[in-house]
Amino acid sequence: MEERLFAATTPGLEPVLGRELRALGLSPRVVPGGAEVSGPPGTHQRLNVWLRTATRVLLRLGEGRAPQAFGRLDLSRVRRPGQAVAVEGPVRLREEASRRWPGQGEPLTLVVNAAGEVSVDTSGEPLFRRGWRQEVGRAPMRETLAAGVLALAGFDPSKPLWDVMCGSGTILIEAAQWARPPGAKRPFAFQRFPGAVAGDLAALPGPALAAGTAAILGTDLNAGALGIARRNARRAGVLERLTLERLDATALVARPALGPGLLVANLPYGKRAGERGDLRPLYGALGARLRAQLPGWRFAFLLENHQEALGLAFDEEHALDNGGLGCRLCVGTVPPLA
Repeated sequence: MEERLFAATTPGLEPVLGRELRALGLSPRVVPGGAEVSGPPGTHQRLNVWLRTATRVLLRLGEGRAPQAFGRLDLSRVRRPGQAVAVEGPVRLREEASRRWPGQGEPLTLVVNAAGEVSVDTSGEPLFRRGWRQEVGRAPMRETLAAGVLALAGFDPSKPLWDVMCGSGTILIEAAQWARPPGAKRPFAFQRFPGAVAGDLAALPGPALAAGTAAILGTDLNAGALGIARRNARRAGVLERLTLERLDATALVARPALGPGLLVANLPYGKRAGERGDLRPLYGALGARLRAQLPGWRFAFLLENHQEALGLAFDEEHALDNGGLGCRLCVGTVPPLA
């Protein structure tokens, strides 16, 4: 029987998620907050393992707006005997679940949306938790957002990537794993479904992606952040793909061996790192340095505001959400210094 699924994502990344689903050979309907999609049995497993920008994959079970209809749902294919059931939805349905499906241990999570559709959470821990990031810097970025930034910037694994304020290395590590299934090394809720077969998740069919061979460079002024980046990259199995150096972003210099590629950065917002009064001079110094040293490079900078202080023209701007902070991704090409 064909599966009906909903893949959720961060606001602003819905178009990227849609492209990911189409790359998996599916025909999604992109909606606010995610995408609806159908596929053959087992599709939920592929989505969990391969989607880079999804935060959760829900498998539709039926309609259950009223407690009576909710209690008649057949959970035999997703619930183990004696397993507790948790409900994200109205209190009356949580009470019905406790009465109808009492149990112990790690609960099965059902999600009821405003239309009364009931789904089972097939992911468990949010999908941005890839399993390798056990340390974060002062202003962490979720892995799913890092992947979305790369996709919106038109990341090409055959060209150099330079994160000029790399912090704990999240964008770099996502880029280094671009052709690998991001969820291959973490557990999922679907692995606890009845009849689940243990196997190599990385063997599930994925999109046709070329492994990158170009340089991936990360620089940051904070030596402690670079240490975190190295340890995270080692846990992710990509440390050998990265070059990490201590360097002030306003002191960047051209590297003849590193041809034009993509510059990225999660710039300070003045909330979790840095002070708001420092931002305009910092952005201005960064933009001037880029024009003097790195003309012809594409750039994709995530920031909250004051983007005009960079002194750069943008081809695209994308409204995104970074851990509850409204921000924008500014994309363009560095012009030569006038």
